[in-house]
Amino acid sequence: MSVYFDYNELTDETTLEYEQDVEPLLEANKAQANDEEMTKFGIKNEMWKYASIPVGLQMKWLVEEGLDVYDDNAWPQIFRKLNDPQYAYLKTTAKYHTKNSFKGIIVP
Repeated sequence: MSVYFDYNELTDETTLEYEQDVEPLLEANKAQANDEEMTKFGIKNEMWKYASIPVGLQMKWLVEEGLDVYDDNAWPQIFRKLNDPQYAYLKTTAKYHTKNSFKGIIVP
């Protein structure tokens, strides 16, 4: 992720802009979502990778919606997002998952 800093002396305002190339991550998500064996292996071994959320999107959710992927209390709402067709590109499986059906989480 790249961070750009700008300071306007006239208004005494600081602006931070974040930029991330998410294409490789999204391509990997798509490939993993199409790999049924990976899903089966993960579920069987209790290490199912359900989604991969780019850091830039994690930051956007935190700033705009207060959703912190590192806060366990936010995960019911995050799972609703991940299961929404609008965010299908984040999932690494075609399966459906909820906060109540997992034992733990590893955040990318």
